[in-house]
Amino acid sequence: MSEPRLTINCEAIVLYRRKRKTYSIVTFLTKQRGLISCSIPQRRWQTLKNVGYLQPFSKVYITLSPNGEYYDLQQIDGVYLIRAIESDLDSICYASFGGELISTAFAQEELDLGLYELVERFSKLIQTKSVPLAVILLGWQLLSIAGFVPAPKAYKQAHGVDRFVAEFTGSTGFNLSRQAQAALGEVLNYNWDPQLVVQLPRSLWLELERGLFAYATVQLGEELSSLRFLYDMKAKAF
Repeated sequence: MSEPRLTINCEAIVLYRRKRKTYSIVTFLTKQRGLISCSIPQRRWQTLKNVGYLQPFSKVYITLSPNGEYYDLQQIDGVYLIRAIESDLDSICYASFGGELISTAFAQEELDLGLYELVERFSKLIQTKSVPLAVILLGWQLLSIAGFVPAPKAYKQAHGVDRFVAEFTGSTGFNLSRQAQAALGEVLNYNWDPQLVVQLPRSLWLELERGLFAYATVQLGEELSSLRFLYDMKAKAF
């Protein structure tokens, strides 16, 4: 008689799906265990109840069982979906970048409630707000949590900002304007209150986006596949 399998129940935010020929790897940020990944065979995907919730930044409750490098996903109970990510190509692309950035910048199964709470607040906000703009805000805050950018309080007090700006310029090859440096301070200190709006000119949003993509690529040591797809999509739009 076989022993019953260990099962684990988690509150989670879906981050990123990597498709393979016969299976998919879905990465979750969980409240109980940090980052975890599940391997889901294609046949299982076709029969799994509530599989529609497995898209970036949906909130779910999941039941898992350990199985070597990956977990087996036993059950999904959906809490909410991000409707824009179901239908808008820009939102899909930016959300994929956000999910892959988290999956790559942080270690598997290291519990960080601050990180979870940040991503949960982001996922709630993008139910009603612009996904691309929110991903720019989130991306810079993630790089700060990962230690690549000064902490919000330090940035606000100009501690280490000159050193960061010099390192940014040296590693990416372009300058952040004074206006963008000031705006970055506002971005890092944004608290995800739906009533609080970050009002910046389009030119500054574009500068912060370009800087985020370039600096993330340098710090991670690789260009994320979602970012390559986003560049391709933008190129086809012109």
